[in-house]
Amino acid sequence: MSREALSAFVRALEHSESLRRQLRGCSDDAEIVALARSLDFALNPADLVADDQTSKMESWFSRSALGIRTHGSTD
Repeated sequence: MSREALSAFVRALEHSESLRRQLRGCSDDAEIVALARSLDFALNPADLVADDQTSKMESWFSRSALGIRTHGSTD
């Protein structure tokens, strides 16, 4: 679906110990996506990959000498 759906799932994880326990029981991305979908979060495997790539890029830009701030920067 989108990074927004993944962010909503992460917020739910932050507020629910039982959900975090369920997540720890997941052995791969497919199980994480299945868990999220079972709770009506519209995730797919590509969302996890895209978020990882975006996070890495934002981290690189925040550390680079270019001084470029990305959308997710909080500096």
